[in-house]
Amino acid sequence: MLSAWRAVAAAVLSTSAVIASAQDKPAGIPPEVAADYVRPHQLVDVGGGRKLNLFCMGSGKQTVLFDSGLSDWSVIWALVQPRLAEHARACTYDRAGLGYSDPPQAPRSPIEIVEDMHALVTAAKLGTPLVVVGHSLGGFNMKLYAALYPRDVAGLVLVDPSEDRGYERTRQFLRRRFGAPLAARVELHDVSDLKPALAHFNDCAASAKGNALDPASPGYKQCTDPVRGALGPEIAAERVKHQVTGTYQETVASEFASSVYGDAQSDAAYRMLFRPGAFGSKPLIVLTHSIYDKSDPLEVASKAAWNELHQQTAALSRRGRNVVVPNTHHNIEIDAPGAIVDAVTTVLAELDRPAANKRRRR
Repeated sequence: MLSAWRAVAAAVLSTSAVIASAQDKPAGIPPEVAADYVRPHQLVDVGGGRKLNLFCMGSGKQTVLFDSGLSDWSVIWALVQPRLAEHARACTYDRAGLGYSDPPQAPRSPIEIVEDMHALVTAAKLGTPLVVVGHSLGGFNMKLYAALYPRDVAGLVLVDPSEDRGYERTRQFLRRRFGAPLAARVELHDVSDLKPALAHFNDCAASAKGNALDPASPGYKQCTDPVRGALGPEIAAERVKHQVTGTYQETVASEFASSVYGDAQSDAAYRMLFRPGAFGSKPLIVLTHSIYDKSDPLEVASKAAWNELHQQTAALSRRGRNVVVPNTHHNIEIDAPGAIVDAVTTVLAELDRPAANKRRRR
């Protein structure tokens, strides 16, 4: 829907003032903290000699594992991870082909990403069950991980997560609330615009094949995220080094094309997995962005559908809830990192309650 796959792809499909305003905040990361995000850490062999970068800090009986959205890696959590490390062991990782991880060996479908993550958790001997945190496409990855490896997951925080089967799950909702014509316009606009988006990512990958992109070129700006000022200059410079490469551009294109938006062939499996109550009573918090264009009927309808999808995802757990975070765009980890820290610490506190733990084991 309009606020769904477009929100996921917006970072590299638009440089509008709305997006830029969310990123042009004063640098909030000291250089000594930023230094930890511009180098590899533990390179974990996940099979066949292929390694993924894992970065853990803090300590505690509970481990929290983060996954990033499309086009991002561990650096995007630099405003969140250090603060959370005061409460738990906080670990970020780079998906294959991103950050400091080795290139992938297969198309980057959600199942391939989840299997990589499970191999990482096993090889690194991360203490399970984990609290998992994912943003955007990473939020869907974490939802799928919890469904396929339930013993690995104690609780979830999903940050404006991507959603499977969006039209199927909200078509009747949109018709009832906005009428059939507007509901159809939302769906038809998205369907017609998806092919150009897929072509855009493929064009970026082709442009970087064999030769790195020129950071000063218009093509680079079209194929990369806007500068995230809140992360500071050190991380900004490091992002350029990664985003010019063919591996990065190819990985982003593959992840989008194989995602819940680009490939619907897995919908039957998702329909079987994601039923109300499927996650039992595991603590689950969904965080939803709040800023959208209230003057555009298409955006109003699409945002309502986005909220409805997140309400349905929260209902995967008997103790799930959806929270709309004020004054935020899609990248809540940039606009309101404290909201994510608060959500994770709330989940950790719920897991600490003896009665909650007893119910969770049932």
